[in-house]
Amino acid sequence: MNINISGDFALLVAGGLILALILSNLLMRVLKRYKPKWHKRILSWRFRAGVTLLILLFIAVALVKVIFIKVDSGQVGVLWKRLGGGTFVEHPFYEGTVLVYPWDTLTIYSSRFQTATTEIHAITSEGLRIKMEITVRYRPVVEHIPYLHKLVGTDYLDEIVIPEVASAVRMIVSDYTAEEVYANQRLKIQDQLLSTVLREVQLQEKSILKQEKSEMQGHNLVNLDDMLIRQVDIPEGVHSAIVAKVNQMHLYQEYKMRLDVAEKEAERKKVEAQGIADFQETVSGGISETYLRWRGIEATIELAKSNNAKVVVIGSGKDGLPLILNTEGSTSALPASAKSIATDPQSQEPQTPNASKKPQ
Repeated sequence: MNINISGDFALLVAGGLILALILSNLLMRVLKRYKPKWHKRILSWRFRAGVTLLILLFIAVALVKVIFIKVDSGQVGVLWKRLGGGTFVEHPFYEGTVLVYPWDTLTIYSSRFQTATTEIHAITSEGLRIKMEITVRYRPVVEHIPYLHKLVGTDYLDEIVIPEVASAVRMIVSDYTAEEVYANQRLKIQDQLLSTVLREVQLQEKSILKQEKSEMQGHNLVNLDDMLIRQVDIPEGVHSAIVAKVNQMHLYQEYKMRLDVAEKEAERKKVEAQGIADFQETVSGGISETYLRWRGIEATIELAKSNNAKVVVIGSGKDGLPLILNTEGSTSALPASAKSIATDPQSQEPQTPNASKKPQ
């Protein structure tokens, strides 16, 4: 019988041995006091018993790695019985320590999710040969690992999964061009690969399980969680052509955006010009020349109030509006009357011919 030994059981055995040693010492003391003959006889057997115990202990230490097999975390064991009908398919042995007869074998399988990466060469619909690096994430069905061990073996990845993945990759890639595989159809190809491989693996497992019990028909031996295309290597010329095409596409989009902006700007200017024309048509008959002159005088007054140095000549304009002269610039171009006004501020006040004469 093969059983799983827990840590508590090991502590219980160690405690039992210590207790047996203590009880044997007490028994020897009692026999020495009340039954000396039995005590002497037992002492005569002690040497032979000690030698026998040492031999048994040596054998146990030598066989401990064969008899007590540890099943680590994330692992399961499949037992093969030499005298019990071969592979034990009733159930696998889970985490812990398994007591196995020396003539039996316990094979350890990983029950965790695992990944495998393989390189596959395929031909596209254009006849180009490309190389793809595919990563498969898989996990064996824990309850059916004994059947997996019996019918396939520990190399189930290379026997079942990888061949189906390679076949599905070659079949699906042949429907796409190199540009689609390399660029914009990668996610779609991944989904098709996963569904195709799952279907093919299930069909293969059904054919494998036909020779087993009827209750195993339709069950899976391996679960495929996902498939990823990690890398696609295409010919250098095709790669350069794809890059050039992408660059031209972005240039086309840039020029198209520029044209859209220019059209919008032209439309804006057209609307602005139409608005100005409508405004002029609306106000042309309602504003008199006198009103415009008055608004010009108001604007001149506001400019004259600023801090900039200037000279305002009233009534010097063609239409009667004030004339503003900037005194910070050169006065050589000014008329003689304007120069005298700019250089002699007192001359701004008008004088009469008789103003300089005193009354007599």
